[in-house]
Amino acid sequence: EVIRFEALAGHVLLTTPGTRTVLESIAQARLAPLAAHDAAHGTELLGSLRAFLEHNGQWEAASVSLGVHRHTLRNRMDRAQSLLGVDLDSAHVRAELLLALSAWQELDR
Repeated sequence: EVIRFEALAGHVLLTTPGTRTVLESIAQARLAPLAAHDAAHGTELLGSLRAFLEHNGQWEAASVSLGVHRHTLRNRMDRAQSLLGVDLDSAHVRAELLLALSAWQELDR
C-alpha cells in the first residue's frame, strides 16, 4: 500500500526511537491532567483538544467534527488551558500539544 508522505506529518517523528521517547515523555507530562479530568468527570477534553488542534483552531470546523456547539468547545478549551496552564494562542504550545497527542495516541494502543 502506498501512503502519501504528507499523510505521515507528525508521525514520522514517532518512528525514531529517541524522538519517540521524548514525545512520549512530553505526552505523559502534558496530557495526564486532561486524561485524569476526563476519567474523573466524564468529560472529553483530550478529544476536544485534538479536534481543536487538528482543525487549526477553527472553532466551527472542530465543533462540527465533535458534534457539539462551538461554545461548548470553547468552554472545553478554556478548561483544558486552565488544567494545563498553557495559552492555546501560542503556536509553540499548539505544536507541542499536537505532537504530544500523536504520541499519546500511540501509547494508548
